Amino acid sequence: MSNPLVARRAVAQIGDMHRVPWTFGRVRAASLIGCAAVIVSHPVHGQSTSTDSTGSIVGFVVTKEGGVPLGYSTVSIAALSRERFTSADGKFTLGDLPAGPLQLRVRHLGYSPADLSVVVHPGGADTIRVSLTHIAVRLTTMQVRAYPECKNPGIPKRSSDSTFATVFDQLHQNAEQYRLLTETYPFVYAVERTMSRVLVNGDAKTDGIDTLLIGSNRWTYKPGGVVTRDGRTPTAPVMMNIPTLVNFADKSFLENHCFYNGGLEIVDGTEMLRVDFIAASRIKEPDVDGSMYLDPASFQIRRSVLRLTKIPLGLAGLVETEAVTMFGEVLPSIPVIADIASVNRFRTNPNRPLTDASSNERQRLIKVQFVKGMPGDDPRRPDVDSRPAHRTVAVPDVRHIDKPLALFGDARNGVRVGLPTR
Repeated sequence: MSNPLVARRAVAQIGDMHRVPWTFGRVRAASLIGCAAVIVSHPVHGQSTSTDSTGSIVGFVVTKEGGVPLGYSTVSIAALSRERFTSADGKFTLGDLPAGPLQLRVRHLGYSPADLSVVVHPGGADTIRVSLTHIAVRLTTMQVRAYPECKNPGIPKRSSDSTFATVFDQLHQNAEQYRLLTETYPFVYAVERTMSRVLVNGDAKTDGIDTLLIGSNRWTYKPGGVVTRDGRTPTAPVMMNIPTLVNFADKSFLENHCFYNGGLEIVDGTEMLRVDFIAASRIKEPDVDGSMYLDPASFQIRRSVLRLTKIPLGLAGLVETEAVTMFGEVLPSIPVIADIASVNRFRTNPNRPLTDASSNERQRLIKVQFVKGMPGDDPRRPDVDSRPAHRTVAVPDVRHIDKPLALFGDARNGVRVGLPTR
């Protein structure tokens, strides 16, 4: 027999966020630069572009060690604001390019980026082959102690610790890939959300289970904007906006946090590279500190732990808010949030065993559906005619929703959790 306390309902919600107002007592919380490139370039005749003044580049990205195709690498031409993923077999085509010299950058997680000078020939296509060199770094287990105040925030200097700077470059590349994914290949994803509480006596209570449909829109970080009211009235719910992976590609976030080498750490039996960060001491409003964890072989983002730096005055007995995010791969080397577990801990009284010690929320990814085109498609000519099933990625070992996903309501941006206001 099902638990009568567990109510299942479908909820439609948009934006890269998770939000439920907080009601105290029965709490509901929402949640490189070196490169090695071998280039073979030759004109391919008989192919024409839209005009004789433009041309195309067809490329293949492979490993230097063995020539293995590097699927879903990123290729960009900054001068033209052009950027895309390669296909699963490492191939890409950039068309309608102005004739003449161009600077091309090719990147793949775990490999040194390649910066190339190419010449576009009018009225035809040139083929290039780019070989990337795998990055190897040596980090040791470190005893992480309290960090000093963050008085000089910003990206770590390579001159201070070149090994850590390389690791940070890879973290930043994870963020850049996620930014490209959300901006160029928008998607909808479904999560199953479980809301629960743990009482002072240790008993666990489930308040509800529902399904959220969420879009890939994102919240923009700014200092002092982490904690906001969800409305203009004094009684409006107070929300915490949680920076996600994409914020590590955001200039404002980078300029307002210090980053430290956390070394190697064993997490749930798996060795990971740890990058710690703390908010600049000049920020007087609540912000976030935390840690990001990378796979030491692939440099893929695997985990993050974020905490609120300060508890705003007037919040009813709240001691700490923490969110642990696990990342998966929506496609090889392309990260996506797979699981979020948020917890809000309260000041407790052992003489009141039936009061809440914490409120918890678990959000588990079910599947991802791309709205127009998928990574590997030309973003200027996406395959919008393909059926939703052909643009859907199911996550292994979780319940699969067969019907196409759709968005309803007003867009919301960013991961958010409610805070008590009593």
